[in-house]
Amino acid sequence: MNHYYIANEKADFNFYPNYSFETGDIDGDGKKEFIALDQTGNTLKAIDLDGNLVFEQKLDNNGNWGTVLIGAADINGDGRDEVIVPCGERVVAFDGKKNIVKEHKLDTNQKDDYGICVPLLGVAKILSPDAPSVIAAAAGGIVTALDNDFNEIWRTGGFRGQYGHEIHFADIDGDGLDEIAFCTVDHINLGFDKNANTGELVLLDHDGTVLFRRRVDDYIDDTHFDDIAMADFLGDGTSQILLEKGVLIDLSGNIIWDVSKQMDHGQWIAYAPSSDGKGKIIFISELWGYVKKSMLLTGQGKKIADIGKFPWPQYTEKAVFAPTRAHAVQWDAQSEQEIFLAQQAIMGGHGSTETYKFGLKGLFMDLRGNLVGELPFDDAQIAGYYYNGEVHSKTADVDGDGLQEIIYPKQDGKIMVIKRTKQ
Repeated sequence: MNHYYIANEKADFNFYPNYSFETGDIDGDGKKEFIALDQTGNTLKAIDLDGNLVFEQKLDNNGNWGTVLIGAADINGDGRDEVIVPCGERVVAFDGKKNIVKEHKLDTNQKDDYGICVPLLGVAKILSPDAPSVIAAAAGGIVTALDNDFNEIWRTGGFRGQYGHEIHFADIDGDGLDEIAFCTVDHINLGFDKNANTGELVLLDHDGTVLFRRRVDDYIDDTHFDDIAMADFLGDGTSQILLEKGVLIDLSGNIIWDVSKQMDHGQWIAYAPSSDGKGKIIFISELWGYVKKSMLLTGQGKKIADIGKFPWPQYTEKAVFAPTRAHAVQWDAQSEQEIFLAQQAIMGGHGSTETYKFGLKGLFMDLRGNLVGELPFDDAQIAGYYYNGEVHSKTADVDGDGLQEIIYPKQDGKIMVIKRTKQ
């Protein structure tokens, strides 16, 4: 088996980031800092690889579920990334010294079920392949595009008043600019009810034109999709949209294949180029995957393998153990990509009332479904921390050595940087 190791674990946020985690080089030293918000979205921290607090800033979000999305991009061309966050009804960009570089007030006075005015935020290519723009979706159903001076480019509205947890960007028509996919929903914290809580899948062109808008329950009995990926999965030279429940659709929203009945609750998508050069190999991780159906598929929807025989911790009286977000990682230019998946504890309620320690593993799979490595690590849920199990782990070159690492926020608030020994 290959050898993997924890290269760095010095950064500690003293909270669990949930959705609110990003990396960016905010001081221009060629290394990335870790950036996160706490459960409320009111405490913004940036920490460097040595564990030093770069800055801490109070915001005005007042959320309750850790769903606030953040971004990092060099919007003013100074060679340093700015931290881009919602702050109440505004979108604000901070530099590495806490100065406000740009800000824009959105046309909203509403909040979603989690108390957030701007539930979706991301950096995309809207005006140029070379200049970052910001997409912000405000409660009340308005999506706004901002240029790198935070001037409004366009806005489009009429969507349902709240949103799913993620927003996705990809150039799927080959013009060098990004299309935008997200879910709009009546109530993000209300379960599926055909009569009371409708969700829709939306695809926008880079100029804000609605390319399609389809009800989520046309595909699954739910209000939103948790993860969406856009690429040439089939290998036919066109792009398709993959929905994390195991449904591939075309750019008009029509179903190409559907393997959702082979899984319980697909949550996250990772994909890598197929070894034959045609299409993608897909891995879908199940957050509530206690029977280990997380699955590797061809781009044509044929099952290759699942994780049923992979090592897994025994459930205890206090915790069960579920899969995490998965990633495809390219360790070096010569290596085939691998799939990374880890284990996380689920302990009943989201708010932890006691500190509970456990040993877990990161698991590494090749594109044929073989387990090629294991990485044991210690973790803990901490009394007073909040957990929704949906942390934004990453793959990125954070130390500036030119190679990808896996960036994994642990449940104890520490950030684990994972490497593979050179082959």
